Amino acid sequence: MKGWRWATVVALLVLLFAAARWGDVAERNDPYWFLPSEPVVLYFAAPDAAGLVPEIRWLPVGLADAKGRLEALVEGPKNAGLFPTLPSPLRIRSVTVEGDLAVVDFDGELVRRHPGGSAGEILTVFSVVNTLTEIPGVRRVAWRIDGRAVETLVGHLDLSRPVERDPSLILSPDRLRGGL
Repeated sequence: MKGWRWATVVALLVLLFAAARWGDVAERNDPYWFLPSEPVVLYFAAPDAAGLVPEIRWLPVGLADAKGRLEALVEGPKNAGLFPTLPSPLRIRSVTVEGDLAVVDFDGELVRRHPGGSAGEILTVFSVVNTLTEIPGVRRVAWRIDGRAVETLVGHLDLSRPVERDPSLILSPDRLRGGL
C-alpha cells in the first residue's frame, strides 16, 4: 500500500510540473519550444527612434542562421517597449554568407512599404546589419532588392557598398525601464 501512495505522489508531482511547463510554453506562443535552441541578438528601434535596442531571442538551432535571424526581425520585437524596423509581412528572397560578407536580398515591398525618413532608413539598415554582424565572422552586409544591387533604400544612406556594423546606434536595454 505504501508503494502505491509513493507512486501516486510522484505521478502528481510530475503532472504538476508538466502542467506548469505547458503553461509557460503556451504563454510564450513558441511553436518550437521542444527543439534545442540558442540565443541570438536582434536589434529593434527604441521608442523615441534614437537608436537600436538589443533583444535576446531563442531560436531553434537550425533556424538561428542568417535567414532565421532576418525572419525573426520581420516578425518584430517580443518586448512591448520596442518597435519593428522592417515591414511585416516581408519576403526575404535570400541571404548568403561568404567569408565576412552577408548578402541580403529583400522583396521590393521593403522599399514600397518603408515609412521613409532618414531616421527610419538608418534604423532599418542598421537593425539588419547589426543583427547579422552578431554572427561570428560576419563584418559587412551587402544589400539587394529583387535581386539587384541598390544605391539606397529611400534616399538617405549609401548602400552601393557593403555596410559595416555601427555600435554607436546601440542603446542599453535599461533605456526601456526609464534609465538613460
